Amino acid sequence: MLKLTRLAAIGLIALAVVLALAALALSRRAPAPAPLPTVADGTAPRSVPVVEAASALRAGQPIRAADLRMGTAAAAPAGAYSSVADAAGAVPVRDLPAGSVLDRGLMAQGYALKLNPGERALAVPVDELVAAGNRILPGDYVDVFLNLRAPGGINTDGQAQARLLLSRLRVLSYGAADTAPATAPTAAAGNAAADSRAADIQGGSSSAASTSNTGSAPARSAVLAVPVDEANRLLLGAQQGKLFLALRNPTDVGLPDQDLFAPSVAVLSPRRELSPEQRLALASPENDAFAGIDADALAGRRGAHTATPPPVARTAAPVRRSAPRLNPGVEIIRGEPSSHSGSR
Repeated sequence: MLKLTRLAAIGLIALAVVLALAALALSRRAPAPAPLPTVADGTAPRSVPVVEAASALRAGQPIRAADLRMGTAAAAPAGAYSSVADAAGAVPVRDLPAGSVLDRGLMAQGYALKLNPGERALAVPVDELVAAGNRILPGDYVDVFLNLRAPGGINTDGQAQARLLLSRLRVLSYGAADTAPATAPTAAAGNAAADSRAADIQGGSSSAASTSNTGSAPARSAVLAVPVDEANRLLLGAQQGKLFLALRNPTDVGLPDQDLFAPSVAVLSPRRELSPEQRLALASPENDAFAGIDADALAGRRGAHTATPPPVARTAAPVRRSAPRLNPGVEIIRGEPSSHSGSR
């Protein structure tokens, strides 16, 4: 009986050792992957294609197709691109590392995408009189006419004038209506910002417009797409006179030929020691805008500023003519009469 008890104890100890070794082996195994979530029909979801950055993308630089690649993800983020062609040309608002999944929330949006290269968005004050009876809509083209008052003062030769200032400008927004995408700021916020810019142009003199009979506020500003080299004229014209927006047919592409008229004198004169290449660069729109324009040049009074004063013509000194002199080789000597010549 004692021998049987010993054999049972040994068997139990051996079984305990075996179970301990099995538990240790199970604890060292890698955990099994979590099961994929199932959709409504009970099947596992498939991975969806997404557009990824093949290399690091710089903020403010348009994305090339070569910088992108197709990848997969369990779920695409909101606003994700489905093809490389859709994402090519977008401009990221911040630096993106390689492998980042692209979506429209990371790209520039709003008014900036409505501008062509070389254009700037500027707001001008409007009302029913100066804006074609409020018949202007976003996407229209307008001509900007300037009504310039005569300068004050007694000794002035200035005259009041009205003329075409800028031609065929595209309207980005008019009042609360704009052409920005839905992801841009709200219409109320955009209108308030545009009204603020219009007040800055007028020097803070714009007053709040009265509400109409329907209770909605009338438009007080219009945002125009202006070539950068013409922005100075628009800003200065809004301060010195009054701007009028004339609505035009979008198929009318007629423009004034500015080469027929004398150029306006810039505020900043170019340096004298420029190379021929640098002098050609002066004609670029950005450099032209940087040179600036003043009120006299806007009004056509060119006498106030000249780029280089004309050289003063130096008159030759008059030739001084002397009286004719006798030949120095002949000398006439006249003596006084002798005192004893009369005693002879």
